[in-house]
Amino acid sequence: MNNNGARIRLRDIMLRRYLRLGEAHTLHEVMGFLTDQHFEKDGLPFLVVIGPEGQFVGMLEAKSVLSAMLEGVQEGPDSEQSLLQSAPVNLNKTVGHIMNRNIPTLSPDAFLEGAFKCIEEFNTEAIAVIDEGRVVGLISARILFEQASTLTVGALTGGVIPPSRD
Repeated sequence: MNNNGARIRLRDIMLRRYLRLGEAHTLHEVMGFLTDQHFEKDGLPFLVVIGPEGQFVGMLEAKSVLSAMLEGVQEGPDSEQSLLQSAPVNLNKTVGHIMNRNIPTLSPDAFLEGAFKCIEEFNTEAIAVIDEGRVVGLISARILFEQASTLTVGALTGGVIPPSRD
């Protein structure tokens, strides 16, 4: 519940800014998107993968990109050189081959507690908010943390954060 006692719906807190990709995009193209100046300012975006009919099919997570880029890289003093040698092959991998297809989804009309349960059950950083088969937003673990903090601090202290006792 928010400060007015109303239950919080996902549509009211969801992230509406994210990057949409197709399964056929290569890591080379993804890296190009991520070096865009808008992302420098805002940080790494959520990368939502959309199918040929515009439907949600999964997400490309940073850890998956990193794993794909490190495939074939030899550890040791020459690891940077090995990364550069492996890059041409690794950069041609497609989003569809390395994305996570097991991303939970909820409706924009779902309530906050449903999102808390999803994040815990799926052990993920984000939930796709889907309306009529299309992504309309995302709920990140950070958004949920902020909501939990606001709710608990508000309920326990009247909105005032007590000083630490160091």
